Amino acid sequence: MRKLQISVVGSKTLDMNNEQDKDTWDFSYKLGFALGRTLNIAVLVSGATGVAEAITKGVNDAGGINVNIVPGNYKDVGNQDSHVTVATTIIGSEYSWSFVYSCDCLIAIGGGNETRIQISLAVDLGIHVVIYSKAGGVSSEVFTSLETTFQKMRSLQLVYLVENSEKALERAKQFALDRVKKEKKVYDKVKMEPAKLEIISNRNRLAIFTLLATKKTLSPQELSNEVKIPLMMVNSYLEELDIQELVKVKRTIANEHLFSINMDNPFARKLVDLVTSTLDLHNKETGV
Repeated sequence: MRKLQISVVGSKTLDMNNEQDKDTWDFSYKLGFALGRTLNIAVLVSGATGVAEAITKGVNDAGGINVNIVPGNYKDVGNQDSHVTVATTIIGSEYSWSFVYSCDCLIAIGGGNETRIQISLAVDLGIHVVIYSKAGGVSSEVFTSLETTFQKMRSLQLVYLVENSEKALERAKQFALDRVKKEKKVYDKVKMEPAKLEIISNRNRLAIFTLLATKKTLSPQELSNEVKIPLMMVNSYLEELDIQELVKVKRTIANEHLFSINMDNPFARKLVDLVTSTLDLHNKETGV
């Protein structure tokens, strides 16, 4: 039987002169040590600093196994103390798919937008999330924010709050064991078709454009539900699109389809404006 795979995410920067950040480091190290001394657990992190570094040190000192899953093509961007570093070859927030999909339970300690996406993705996949309550950041928002995404998390009862490393280990191990014993695969939970499993890179953007062009009135939340991508990730794509991708989208979707989108939909209007303005600039530069 394979080891339980527990992913730990959180703040990338911790200031040891800040009391809350120091507490977060101490918690992360103790948690890493507790996870590392548990023989049937492999610990997954991403990155070389902050929570990932503290977790890795704790796991190493306990004689455990740690794996660093990083975005991009280079293994050396991970923590050099990790036993295994996996370069996903995926740039941007999409790499989180590989990171979260690989775990049986997710532990979140503070963190910002990337952690927010990872928590949301885990919940969408039916994976339990254990959250440390005292680290600030996203961890402090999950149980207090009125944001739709967080309300959804609470309603599904897949997030659990802890205040110490012992309780975090206990809960994470139990959630992971339950998941493995039931042999519950992720696509059983989300009813995701094999074709949609392929939508994990830049094709997400194309899928979103295509849906807007064909169904015309989809809201961001409906897009999120349709392609099984967290809402925050859908919104982040607008900021990540570059000229070449927009040109490819324009060539893929016929003009009459693109401009028949319901312009009363603010999200759709923003996409159309973004595509047309960028293409005008591209045409001027290329003489098309």
